[in-house]
Amino acid sequence: MVVLIAAVVLVITGCSVSTADEPNRASGENGYVGVQPQLTQIKPADRKPAPVVSGPELGTDKTISTADYAGKVLVINVWGSWCAPCRKEAPDLREASEETKDKAQFLGITSRDFAQAAPLRFVEEQKITYPSIFDPDGATLLQFSRELPPSAIPTTLIIDAEGRVAVRILGPITKTTLVDMIDDVAAGK
Repeated sequence: MVVLIAAVVLVITGCSVSTADEPNRASGENGYVGVQPQLTQIKPADRKPAPVVSGPELGTDKTISTADYAGKVLVINVWGSWCAPCRKEAPDLREASEETKDKAQFLGITSRDFAQAAPLRFVEEQKITYPSIFDPDGATLLQFSRELPPSAIPTTLIIDAEGRVAVRILGPITKTTLVDMIDDVAAGK
C-alpha cells in the first residue's frame, strides 16, 4: 500500500513544483513538468468499471459523487489552478461541456490546491459551470489507481453510461478531440 501511495504522489507531483513556493507563484508562471499528450481508448468489450469516487464540492459544503451521474457519460477532468496546461485547456473543456450537455456530464477534480481560494478564482475566470471535487491531498485520485489512473495533471477520463472507463487523455485536450471522443462513447463505441 505504501508503494502505491508513493507512486500516486510521484505522478501527481509531476506537473508541479514544491509546495513551499505555492503561495508565491504567479498564475502565469510555468512551474510544472510538461507531459506529452497521450490518448488511450478502450474497446467496449475490454472496459473495466470506474471506481465510484466522492468528495467535497469546490465552493460548497456538499459532497458530490460520480454515482450522482450513474447512467450518463461522465467526463472527469483532473486539474489544478497552478497548472499552466490546465489553464490552456479550460476554455476547450468549458465549450465541450456546453456542446455535449445532452450527452455527457462533466466533473472536475482539483488536485494539489491546498486552499479553495485559487481554484475558485480559476473556475470564475474560466467561466466553468460544471462542479469539481476539491481534492487537496489526492485521496480522491488514489481511488483511480487500479485501471488507467490519471497519472498526469491535467488528465481527462471519459466514463461510459455503464460506468466503465472508455478513454483516458494524459495532458491537455482540445474541444474538437474531446467532443469526438464523447460522441463515440455516447454512441457505444
